[in-house]
Amino acid sequence: MKLVVDTNIIFSGLLSPIGTISDLLINSLDKFEFFSPTTILEELDNNETKILKISGYTKKELMYQKRILFKGVELIDLESIKTSTLIKAIELTKDVDEFDAPFIALALDLRCSVWTGDKKLINGLNSKGVDWVLSTDEIIIIRDKV
Repeated sequence: MKLVVDTNIIFSGLLSPIGTISDLLINSLDKFEFFSPTTILEELDNNETKILKISGYTKKELMYQKRILFKGVELIDLESIKTSTLIKAIELTKDVDEFDAPFIALALDLRCSVWTGDKKLINGLNSKGVDWVLSTDEIIIIRDKV
């Protein structure tokens, strides 16, 4: 099953390297294909100081943890996505969180679900009839069934 992974999932994985999210990202590659837009790297870089402070990692340790988590995540440049798909994603996220538009656009392009821990995003898109934005609890259930 293909899944687009959003930034808060990677944040959670970085902050809890032996937690559920890290386990799913690292040990579920036989069940899931993970994707993310390349913009996630910029977002992580912009929040590096915050991540270092919360995690207590050194820069070297953070780089190592990123490599571990991203080993199974294919990064895709948004330039490969049609403009009409990007516009649709912006329309879907405009009153929820426009910063999530790249993840929604990639999911639309790949015709797959988005894995997020952002309840506001899940609820906001569910209210628009979008049922393919999934929580970690839903991903665990899917993994256990597959």
